[in-house]
Amino acid sequence: MRYTYRCDVCRLTWDAHDDYRDAKADRKAHMYRVHEGARPDDQIIESPGPLDQMGSAAWEAASLVAQSIARVALRGLRSKGFREAQQTEWFRQAVMFLGGGILLLVFINWLTH
Repeated sequence: MRYTYRCDVCRLTWDAHDDYRDAKADRKAHMYRVHEGARPDDQIIESPGPLDQMGSAAWEAASLVAQSIARVALRGLRSKGFREAQQTEWFRQAVMFLGGGILLLVFINWLTH
C-alpha cells in the first residue's frame, strides 16, 4: 500500500510513501511549518502500489493451487486403496511419527517465541 499526504487548505500533495508513518511525518512537518501547529483540513490517501497488485495475483494463484491439492487429497483419502493401507501397522507407525514430529516442532516454536 502507498500513502500520500494531501493538505486540502494549501491544495498540495506530497510524494507517496510505502509506510503510513512517513506520510504522518509529512503531515506533522507541514502542520508546524505552514499552519503554525494548527491542524488544517487534510487527508492521507491510501493507494495500491505495484507490489500489492502482484501480491493479490500471487495469492489468487496460490489459492487455486491449494484448492487443487485439496481436491486431489480428498479423492485419495476416499479411495479403496487408502482405506486398505490404513489397516496396516506401518501406516499407524508413520502417523504416530509424523504427529509426534509436528507436536515437537510446535513445542519448540512455543519455547523460542
